[in-house]
Amino acid sequence: MDGMNTTVDVAQIAALPVVRQAAQAGEELVGLWPLTGAAHMSNDAKYAENLQVRLSRTLAQVMTGEDVTMPDAEFVYEGAESIPGRPQSVVDTLLAANDALDGLTEPAAPQLLQAAHDLGVVWNERTQAAVTAAVDSALPPEGSGFDGRTFAWRFAAVIALFDELMRAATDQAEAQLGSAAPVSGGAPADRVMGIERLALPFVPFANVYAESIGVPGMFMTAEQYHGMVGAYATPNGSTDATDSAAVLAQVLGPLAAAEWHKHREDVLWDPAEAKKRAKEEDERKNKEALAAKFAHIKDDPTKPEVEL
Repeated sequence: MDGMNTTVDVAQIAALPVVRQAAQAGEELVGLWPLTGAAHMSNDAKYAENLQVRLSRTLAQVMTGEDVTMPDAEFVYEGAESIPGRPQSVVDTLLAANDALDGLTEPAAPQLLQAAHDLGVVWNERTQAAVTAAVDSALPPEGSGFDGRTFAWRFAAVIALFDELMRAATDQAEAQLGSAAPVSGGAPADRVMGIERLALPFVPFANVYAESIGVPGMFMTAEQYHGMVGAYATPNGSTDATDSAAVLAQVLGPLAAAEWHKHREDVLWDPAEAKKRAKEEDERKNKEALAAKFAHIKDDPTKPEVEL
């Protein structure tokens, strides 16, 4: 399909309101580029570091099922190989997560397979072949690119690839657990856990692919990831790829929009302006607190009025 071979109707996904709304936030972010100010470039570099810390935490939380903290993730990102008072298993998992993230520099299938290995995800030969085929088919032909496509279409292309990859993980889970009958109340816990473990490498890889076609990276917490997989893993009787991609779009759209808003605010952050706004906010809260304190006096005609 014009540079992308997929079973998903990308144009149909791009037309979804949730995708168009997210695209507006994405366009506002990419409209800042090229960055020229030193402060903005420094802010963007700090944002990228923070994104990796947050993503490594998400990966580690899913891998361990433990409460991995932001300080844990920050210490390991900065080079710590042990943290006093914290389980070594958490540190080792964060180290593995950072290895996987560091190794993903381009949207190439071998790098995705290596990331799965780093994260301890075991894909069978059929899944490896399906993942490789999905990635290879998602890459534009040499020299064509996606330059003429709208932001919404390119974001939909990311969702379409995510769907293809999720299908590979779901197929392996079903081979292990058996097919599930259509339900309305949510997928069984064992099915969700099985798929979310197999699909974990797709989270950072989707960002690498997105950035290669001009779409900024996204972020999701472990809880949001669990919710996304739960929605995807719940069978509804439809096997249409565009339908399943639409399910992903409903989850990924708001998450992407929120992250792109954050990224833009982080790039534009001005410490002097932030300090000024914080002072103004403190003054506003103080005035409101003072007004509330004497409100009962104003409302009581038997008591003298107090000038504020």
